[in-house]
Amino acid sequence: MADEVEKLEEIAARFKKITARIKLVKLITKAKQEYDRFDYEKSFNNLEEALRLEPQNPAILRGLGCIHQFRKEYDMALEYYNKALEFSDKKEVEYTLIGIIYYIQGGLDEAVRSFNLAIDCNDDYENAYEYRNQAMLENHLKIVDLQEDLKKYF
Repeated sequence: MADEVEKLEEIAARFKKITARIKLVKLITKAKQEYDRFDYEKSFNNLEEALRLEPQNPAILRGLGCIHQFRKEYDMALEYYNKALEFSDKKEVEYTLIGIIYYIQGGLDEAVRSFNLAIDCNDDYENAYEYRNQAMLENHLKIVDLQEDLKKYF
């Protein structure tokens, strides 16, 4: 009888784990759908609830970072991206997102460094190449503009 109780408790624990996983996947899926519909507030709320269930999930952390980035809360977005980086198997995504924030803020050298880190993680990750090339081009154009401005001083 004790063995049966133990097996039933084990089965109940597995069902509880499966139920929690299903809830997590539903929250993330719903958050993504809302994000795609530009309903950032609902998406944010679902991601926060999902984060309580699994605080080390890089997709959730990345999603929260994206919403903060949309809100122009770049420091918060960076915090979430860096936290996601700790747990991610696809670090090239987080490095690219971090690079985008630096790019938006005009930190072109930092952006290029982040994009290079993304490329180091996955040299087939085309987004990192595209953004890096854009940042390098813009950096080059700024240097050319500065050189032109120097002409008026001499």
